Amino acid sequence: MSQSLPHRHPAEAPADRPNGDVRVFFYLLSLYFLIIIPILRANRYFNDDLKRALIGRTGWDSNGRPLTTLLMKLLQSYDRALVDISPLTQIGAIAVLAWVGVLIARRYAIRSPWMAALVAFPLGAQPFFLENLSYKFDALSMGLAIYFALLPIVALKDHRRGWWWGVLAIFASLNFYQPAINVYLIFVLLDLVVSQLHGMTPRLLLRQFLSRALQAGVSMLVYQLIVGIHINGWVKIKSEKIHGFHDLPVLKTNLVDFYTYVAKCFNEQWWMYFGPVLVLLAFFPVAIGLRYMARVRSTHPVWVGPTLLVTSFLLPLAVLVCVPGPMLLLLRPETEPRVFMGVGAVLVAGLIVMQAAMAQWRRSDKWAMAVACMLALGMCSFASAYGNALGEQKNYEDRIGARLADDLADFRTSHGIHTYLLDGSAGYSPITSHVIEQFPLVRWLIQPYIDGDETFLTPYFLMYYVSDIADMRFRADDAAMQRVSGVLTKACPLPVIRSTQAYDVRLVDDIAVVSFRSASARCSTGNARVDASGESGAK
Repeated sequence: MSQSLPHRHPAEAPADRPNGDVRVFFYLLSLYFLIIIPILRANRYFNDDLKRALIGRTGWDSNGRPLTTLLMKLLQSYDRALVDISPLTQIGAIAVLAWVGVLIARRYAIRSPWMAALVAFPLGAQPFFLENLSYKFDALSMGLAIYFALLPIVALKDHRRGWWWGVLAIFASLNFYQPAINVYLIFVLLDLVVSQLHGMTPRLLLRQFLSRALQAGVSMLVYQLIVGIHINGWVKIKSEKIHGFHDLPVLKTNLVDFYTYVAKCFNEQWWMYFGPVLVLLAFFPVAIGLRYMARVRSTHPVWVGPTLLVTSFLLPLAVLVCVPGPMLLLLRPETEPRVFMGVGAVLVAGLIVMQAAMAQWRRSDKWAMAVACMLALGMCSFASAYGNALGEQKNYEDRIGARLADDLADFRTSHGIHTYLLDGSAGYSPITSHVIEQFPLVRWLIQPYIDGDETFLTPYFLMYYVSDIADMRFRADDAAMQRVSGVLTKACPLPVIRSTQAYDVRLVDDIAVVSFRSASARCSTGNARVDASGESGAK
């Protein structure tokens, strides 16, 4: 009979844990405030926030997120419509994430409060998650999605009742925000590495992995049967799954597309600084796996050694697959920063493994602290640049929106217009454009709200300024969109009756055509201009 290795559970907590919990929570909350303050200072309604702040419709049920709807209704004693209660939701999100950090510190016996705070920090501070924190209405539910996704691993007991509570927790996570399941998958792999480090037998390792995989599978199946079948609209289109084995090449395409996107989000200098750190973090699970194989191969069947050898090198690759997770199975997955929750989980898992290995091998944890500090500094720097760019974009668009509202009101009185049509985009403010040059991810984090081709965000944004004048593109059918093309064709040869630094205005019957000075505008700005009174002027 093979002899099993002694197993020490990784969740052995220090004796002073209650005091340590409080310190970890407040240290981590303080760090998260460095991330959230630039976003709060910018105070820009983020994408779907525009509609919800104006109209108050929830809309999360059709997206498969009914617990988000319930949460927001409870928070404001919902009557007929939502109202903006930020920054309560955003501060609540970082408070939830700080508590998750406490649970992580307990589970993996991280004794130093500062080390624990820095190790857990990337979960909510990584650059992609800044989009999640920017949502005034969604931030708290996304933070809770991470909390419930990790609850089965970092807090619930490892017995039958705990297993079923874990199924329920993952189900709740999916009902708050589906991509959080990727965080769970990454921590499942993390537990395999930590269990190897502490000497769990291969048989127990396999049993643990299969139990966690089954837990996720049952939760996702229940979610699909109860909630997923009610998803509709745009989300349903984006959630269409591959249909059979003939679509398997889509998996490779999606994985390549995901990481091509990630590579484009940061410039070469960032990869030069942080690339070696990521390679270092990937080294530790491989080293742990190889050491584990060397310890167990003499006491187990001959096939165990080669299996563990292959697994040691495949584990980092499996982690990379878990970052997009089940989204790889979609025909047209949504590639937006908000779905990359797994990036933070990978960084946290890497730091946990590094500090645990240093402790197990009786080495100083200064190197782990240095790596964690380096990552934290980079994330705080990025968050500050993003927050400043976000604020500048808000001010830039507010100025244009206010001026455009005055001009359209003037033309409504003087020329009887009832409709306006945007041509091109106002683009980014100069400072935002400069930040994008240095931090390309900001281009995906900040979407311009004044754009003639954007039929969702732009109409709602301009509702804050323009009243009683309809946007010609808003909720237009195919026939109306064909008319848009005809109106632009008629407008381009006409003289400009109002010119500002950002746009020119032409009139086609009762339609004001607003052409911005961008490459996407169809109408050139080289025509002679006349003011509203009919006097001509040179450009």
